[in-house]
Amino acid sequence: MIAKMNNCIQRRLQEENLSEVSLRVAAHWLVEDGILKNSAGQVGFQLRRYFNYNDIFGSFKKGNFWYIRRIIDYQEILGAQDLSKIFGLKSRTSIYRKIKEEQIPFSRLRRKGIYFTTFDLMKWAIKKNYMSLYQKFQAFHKENE
Repeated sequence: MIAKMNNCIQRRLQEENLSEVSLRVAAHWLVEDGILKNSAGQVGFQLRRYFNYNDIFGSFKKGNFWYIRRIIDYQEILGAQDLSKIFGLKSRTSIYRKIKEEQIPFSRLRRKGIYFTTFDLMKWAIKKNYMSLYQKFQAFHKENE
């Protein structure tokens, strides 16, 4: 979920050539793309908790309001669930075991959880000579452009 939110927001910032966007606008984008549910309450309420934990890349507070800054060299990321689908694994334990056994490159979020950049995954797949996985990572990357 965090990976999808970050990818969506950074993609829209780039497409619309914006340097930053408010939490409210970003929340509308996420609702439009079906990543967040449209709540009857205040727009952006669901997204705000991710800001408080610094899970949204480029987020910052200006006065009393939250914003997201465009990251120029942003690379699409995948979450553990995305990687599980690519590997065809069914449980969270099996994906973490696979990451450890295969030494799959990852980055850790400040609060909890890990994510993977598609670029690092493709490099890893080439190094390990896993061409079928390379193609899956490449397809995932193109699908989410």
